[in-house]
Amino acid sequence: MTNAIDSKLTDLEKIAEKQNISEYRLSNGLKILLAQNHIAPVITLLVLYKVGSRNEAVGFTGATHFLEHMLFKGTKKHNAEKGNGIDDLLTQVGAYWNATTWFDRTSYFEVVPSEYLELCVQLEADRMRNLLLRQEDHDSEMSVVRNELERGENYPDEALEKDLYAIAFREHPYHHPTIGWRSDVEGVPMARLKEFYDTFYWPNNATVVLLGDFQTEAALQILQKHFGKIPSSAGAIPPVYTVEPPQEGERRFTISRAGDLPRVWAGYHVPQADHPDNYALAAVRHILGGTYERSSRLYKSLIDSGIAADSFARHHDLKDPGLFIVGAMLNPGQEIANAESVLHAELEKLAAEPVSKEELERAKSANRKGTTLAKSDPSSLAFMLGEAESKADWHWLINYDDKFDDVTPEDITRVARRYFTESNRTVGQFIPKVHQPSDSSGQMQSDIAKAKESSEERSQTTSSETLGKLLEVYPGVAKAKVPKPKPSSTNFQEKVVKKKLSNGLTLLLLSNPGTQSVALAGVSRAGKYFSHKRNCNLADLAVDLLPKGSEHFSKTAIAEILEGMAIPSALDFSIDNFRISFNTHLVSKDLPEFCRLLADVIRYPSFAGDEFNKTKLEWRAKYAEAMNNTRMLAWNALRQNIYPSGHPFSEKPFEEQLAELEQVSLDDIKQLHQEMMVPDSTIISVVGDIDIDQTIALFEDCFGDWPSSGSKSIKIAEAPLPVARKRIDISLADKSSADIVIGHPSNLIRTAPDFYAAKMANAALGQDTITSRLGQIVRDRAGLTYGIYSAFSDSAYGQAPWSVTLTVNPKNIDRALGLVLEVLTDYLQTGLSKEELAKETGRAIGSFKVGLASSLGIARALSEFEFLGLGSEELDKITKRYLAITKEQADEAMRLYMHPERAVTVVSGTLK
Repeated sequence: MTNAIDSKLTDLEKIAEKQNISEYRLSNGLKILLAQNHIAPVITLLVLYKVGSRNEAVGFTGATHFLEHMLFKGTKKHNAEKGNGIDDLLTQVGAYWNATTWFDRTSYFEVVPSEYLELCVQLEADRMRNLLLRQEDHDSEMSVVRNELERGENYPDEALEKDLYAIAFREHPYHHPTIGWRSDVEGVPMARLKEFYDTFYWPNNATVVLLGDFQTEAALQILQKHFGKIPSSAGAIPPVYTVEPPQEGERRFTISRAGDLPRVWAGYHVPQADHPDNYALAAVRHILGGTYERSSRLYKSLIDSGIAADSFARHHDLKDPGLFIVGAMLNPGQEIANAESVLHAELEKLAAEPVSKEELERAKSANRKGTTLAKSDPSSLAFMLGEAESKADWHWLINYDDKFDDVTPEDITRVARRYFTESNRTVGQFIPKVHQPSDSSGQMQSDIAKAKESSEERSQTTSSETLGKLLEVYPGVAKAKVPKPKPSSTNFQEKVVKKKLSNGLTLLLLSNPGTQSVALAGVSRAGKYFSHKRNCNLADLAVDLLPKGSEHFSKTAIAEILEGMAIPSALDFSIDNFRISFNTHLVSKDLPEFCRLLADVIRYPSFAGDEFNKTKLEWRAKYAEAMNNTRMLAWNALRQNIYPSGHPFSEKPFEEQLAELEQVSLDDIKQLHQEMMVPDSTIISVVGDIDIDQTIALFEDCFGDWPSSGSKSIKIAEAPLPVARKRIDISLADKSSADIVIGHPSNLIRTAPDFYAAKMANAALGQDTITSRLGQIVRDRAGLTYGIYSAFSDSAYGQAPWSVTLTVNPKNIDRALGLVLEVLTDYLQTGLSKEELAKETGRAIGSFKVGLASSLGIARALSEFEFLGLGSEELDKITKRYLAITKEQADEAMRLYMHPERAVTVVSGTLK
């Protein structure tokens, strides 16, 4: 090894080191990128293969993505039958893990407590060359992948993007969607997938990225031990040699199907990521902006003008020449031709007039600060390095900011003239057919179990033999040889400084030096609960208006300040039943300016009449989308049916909510703001590279004279369980996938003694769609869904829903419902096993550590626990609480809080 640090590392060569990132190379060709970060005891491991949909051809499109799914199906050493499959093992250590496929790469990653580094390396090295690739796994996973494809087809934006690439690219394989064409997904044989695996999954076609809390020498020994014994590929990795010829005229297409609002997209061919023009095009993307950048050109010309409800500019810098895309979703009643002409005009303006130095400097500041913020989170930096490797190499990322800073106004004019031409343009329009109103009232059955010819009875009689086989064997339980979870050694109670200002505002501060960044998480006890008996839109509109102008800052000034800080949506507050909240992560030196801006926006919003009217227009578009969204309609119908009218968790039909929108007045909003936004109910956590005393003084200066008016209490009325099961069908046209929600009210409260037991019981049932019981049976074995979950909704004050959600092909609705019911019934009868409890305990403890790996994760947790009245000391007790739970406690909790026999089922989609 060159520049060896240990004689044992004989198979490694150090290639380069820059900005705390080191590159090594194994003799088999595997590239390794390392960067230490000891802020939190967590590591991120990412393995990137340089194979994506650009490596596919007609007949096996989607093979890369399908193969990504198959890499979770097991090897001879690690598989579900042994109880030690990759999902089983990662679950019990609390990992956050997944995989993604894109045009140029496939990536697999794990974020875990640092003591599990070798486990992750062992698993990744094993599946690099040792997949079982069994036909039965292929057959069950095919329908899962197809349901993922169908879910995407429900949404107009995904349909537009798919067709835009297919028409803009005729010869290059970017023509194919990453998920593949439907007939290829359904027909690709196992032999083809195995051939793809044997062609591309080799160390000399991969990069391993490791970031976080590790020691370099020990990490390299582990990587060499497991990856070093894998040979490089026998032959060369096949190159992609197809080049897309220049486009010789505008291309246009139209999609017409049932939908919500018209859309128009335009795509322009642009060069590959490592081309010198790439940086000027990236600056153009910043300048054009979109919905969340309120000082940007597209926001001003399309959204501020009332033409569009949503707009965007997207720069796909890929390994080969890609597309620069602009688009808009129109407001109701707007002409699509007008929106298209505005998009074209903005691009023509860039070619005709140099951008201002101020505009360009804001883009440069946002870009560089965005990099600083991303690098402060090891996981984000790992993903950025992976993307850089897929399109060029990691040096491309290291040099990116300097080259971006070199962009001039003349560069932007030049690239706009070169690429944003009519002959280089492909335009797509989505034109919805006449809206078919949802049938949310019909087909309601008071008791499905007793209803003649009920769908569930048909399901059970037609497929009981199959269901019985699926239920014969319980989900495998992990048997990993990993350290037993130990009580956490965190000491937040001593480290966190709690300061209550004289007006009642609570500050929670934690110094985390060296990050060059700071995270803020604010929460106010000021949610929809306090206005739910008034107009249903009142609280949402008030919160939406907060960042659109204040006493000392105009909307544009606010937007320009935030965009210069690289946090354009930092003051987009969110609201739920009990909270108004915000979360942001900024460069430390920007904290004083941000604090002053935050105080002005919260305390002195301008609530201007023109902004009020524009916001109402935006909400009309949101309702139009909601009334064509299968998931949102299902949840809306569920809440109507499991809660009495007027209950805080109840919802009115979207049509009624839209009608009430017109009745909201600006005076109502101003009054609600005075009632809700008070310091007594507000908590702000600040975590990062700060001086505690200086930060307290800053907040005293900005918020200290905010007058208090008394915090309000919350008490939720009990919502009784439904008398019996019933089902509601909502019919929508042209939907490839149906959404199903099964639920009922639950009186679980976050501060209850059995909360953690109930959480464990639900985790084993359906916390994730891979390793929990519902997922292993309904998704993995039956292949009926891409995703199925069970969850307790916000349990802060009780009575929130417990639910099971899934998506299926419409023809599989009855079978899926029957199977879900059998799983739930069996689970409540037998309870979770001790092995499942052990697995979920490990998951909970590990994921808790992973969740606190960033300053923002800590800040969010501190604010939420303070909001709940538990305080920062609860963070120090969580590990012990999980370890103390017994099977008997979990079984008792599940039977107390889960009642599928009295749940309401809503099915939303194109029903057959």
